[in-house]
Amino acid sequence: MSPESVDLRGSETTMLITLYLRERDARSAHPVLGDRFAGEVLARVQHDPGALRWFSSDTATICARARRLDEWTVAFLGEHPDGQVLHLGCGLDSRPLRVARPPGSRWIDVDVPRVADLRRRVYDLPDDIETVSASVTDPGWWERLDADRPTLALAEGLFMYLAPPDVHAVLDRLLTRCASGQVAFDAVAGWTLPVSNAAFRLMGVDTRFAWGFDGAELTARHPRLRERDDVTVSELASTDTVGLRHRLYRGFDAVPVLREAMRLHRYTF
Repeated sequence: MSPESVDLRGSETTMLITLYLRERDARSAHPVLGDRFAGEVLARVQHDPGALRWFSSDTATICARARRLDEWTVAFLGEHPDGQVLHLGCGLDSRPLRVARPPGSRWIDVDVPRVADLRRRVYDLPDDIETVSASVTDPGWWERLDADRPTLALAEGLFMYLAPPDVHAVLDRLLTRCASGQVAFDAVAGWTLPVSNAAFRLMGVDTRFAWGFDGAELTARHPRLRERDDVTVSELASTDTVGLRHRLYRGFDAVPVLREAMRLHRYTF
């Protein structure tokens, strides 16, 4: 079978980077995430292995981030077996196959039409996984949600690529539409935007960071949100790795400016 051709633009191009890192992790002696689907899916899409290898050093942090979001998802569905999960900007992530989903729960994948179409071609997803072919910033699809179900909105590798007004609009729609739930996302510090964008240009990646996290601004703008968790990605990586990598990430987490670069946040409402 020939690999699927891809037409990815802007931040969508990072999907292949993430998939490559998860496949690399799954083949390692001490996997952090152990995504058993990543290798099969990566083999089914056209990609340039040489270009993707430039990002190998991010394997532990990207996989530790995904592992913690998986854990939060399992915990949420354990507390709310009738809840619904919004997998925002789902890309080629296998999360609905990795986590246990109670029979009474609802799972909704959301991504732009060209990504949603590719996702359908490379994954054999269960019939109860709903796929919305739309941008997360499109206001129209939010009416499909069950307003009374407890809702977990997951945004992994998403918000930093959106313009600040779009981040706030997504949160406004979530909080307006849903009576209760959680939102979990990763975010970067404001100082990383010019540094990361310069690195993207050097590596020929056609995307840029646009939103840096400010906790005080976020809760002032969305007073219904109550912080539940705030953890550094370097701490997660140090916990989930062994040997030299463990010592390396412990060192990163001891340096404030590096520790603040990327964090995982979970809020309730």
